[in-house]
This record gives sequence, C-alpha cells and structure tokens, in this order.
Amino acid sequence: MSAYFEWTINQSYMPFLHFGRSQDGIKWEIEHDRIQFKSDDPEIGKMIYAYDPRVCKIEDSYYITWCNCYHGLTIGVARTKDFKEFHQMENAYLPFNRNGVLFPRKINGKYYILNRPSDNGHTPFGDIFISESPDMIHWGRHRLLMGAGGQWWQGTKVGAGPIPIETTEGWLMIYHGVLNTCNGFVYNIGAALLDIAKPWKVLYRTNRYLLNPEKSYETTGKVPNVVFPCAALCDAPTGRIAIYYGGADTYTCIAYAQVDELIDFIKANSEVF
Repeated sequence: MSAYFEWTINQSYMPFLHFGRSQDGIKWEIEHDRIQFKSDDPEIGKMIYAYDPRVCKIEDSYYITWCNCYHGLTIGVARTKDFKEFHQMENAYLPFNRNGVLFPRKINGKYYILNRPSDNGHTPFGDIFISESPDMIHWGRHRLLMGAGGQWWQGTKVGAGPIPIETTEGWLMIYHGVLNTCNGFVYNIGAALLDIAKPWKVLYRTNRYLLNPEKSYETTGKVPNVVFPCAALCDAPTGRIAIYYGGADTYTCIAYAQVDELIDFIKANSEVF
C-alpha cells in the first residue's frame, strides 16, 4: 500500500492536507477530513493553510514537509510511523520559503533538505538551496545548489520536486523550471544528478526539459500551463520510475521513465559544472 497526500480546498477556500491510500498507485481513496496534526507546542500548531506536501521515509519514520503558513509561507515538518497519528515538529525556516524536500537518508550523519527562499507573493524569482541538520529541528549550513537561468524553460525560477532517488550515478533530482511569458508563468520539468556524499554538488543538470505543458489537462485548469513534479516511486528491480505531477494545478498526472534512460538523457543534455 502506498501513502499519498494532497491539498484540497474546504468551504473557506483554504488548502489543507488530507491522507489517502491506494493498492496500485493509480486509484486513490482520499479521506474527507483533513489531517489533525498533534504538537507539543500550541504555537507551532497554528495552521492557516497547507499545500505542496512531500512524504519521505527516513529509517523507521515517515516525514511530511509542506508549504505551511506561519506568519508567511515557510516549510512545515511532521512525522508519523503509522499514518494514524501525525506529530508536527518545528517549522524548518523563517518565512518566506517553499519547496521543502528531504533526502531519504542521513548523509555524513546529517539530515539534508532542499528548499527555495521566496516571498509572500507568486514569487517571480527563485533558486534551490540545500541545508543540513543534526536533529531535523535546527537547520543551517545553507548552500546554493542551483540557480534559475541558462535556458528559456527554467529562466525565471527553479524548485525541488520529488524526494531525490539514490542511484549508482548520484542522487537523481527531478525539479521544476519556470518560464515567464506574456501569458504568465509556464512550469516545466527538468532533472539533475547530485554527488552522493556531497549532495550540494551538482554533477549534471539538463539543459533540455523532460516535460513541458502540451496536453489539455496540463494547459487548462486552475493554473494554466503547469507541469509540477511532486512525487516519484522507483521500482528497484525493474528500474521504472512513476513520476507524479500536477497538471494545471487541477489534475494529478503520472509519467513513467526508466532510471538508466533518464540518467543517460541527463548526461547527454547537461550543462558543464
């Protein structure tokens, strides 16, 4: 059984997180009531809205990160072991920050998270940073991972997508790149390989997009012209990856790829670092 989180709009038009389950990763049963996070500190539990969640298993716990509103947008963090009780932890950053994505294991004894410093609007800028922590509470040693620019399809901003996948060639990171046009933002999907032992070091980064909005369910919806990668499941024996992405902020879509083919594509169409 796979775990799935989505953001939905309640009667007050505010997004929150809901839990869902699936036997095949395609058909989902989403619980109607939003997740009730528990917190030792009532101050941390003040949640106005929440969206863009990611789920990451580290050792015996599952950690959820999301875009949390606490006097502005920041990265909320929670953990669970049974998907029944969810314990909200300290927010990872001061406002404003988005796209918090954890690595699935400690590296050199530290936790690592990707993030994108932001502002309180529909940010017209953004670079991906990486931070480390000894305890999943105190985050520091912030380093620039990659900036926007270079190619038209990621010239405005970039942001982390699914949990990085560990491969023999490095951490496979799927991300979104944004173009600003006369008709608004266009969200595309790119990929990169990061050094296994030094994840702040980019080995390869695509100068061509993997996917851009073309289908009607990607170009038309609540937010037009968006393909936004948010989760990826990798079947180790076959090497197949199922990439879940948002289509026009209206649909949850799936695209499939093979790990070796994706790595070959990244290396063959990469910037030089």
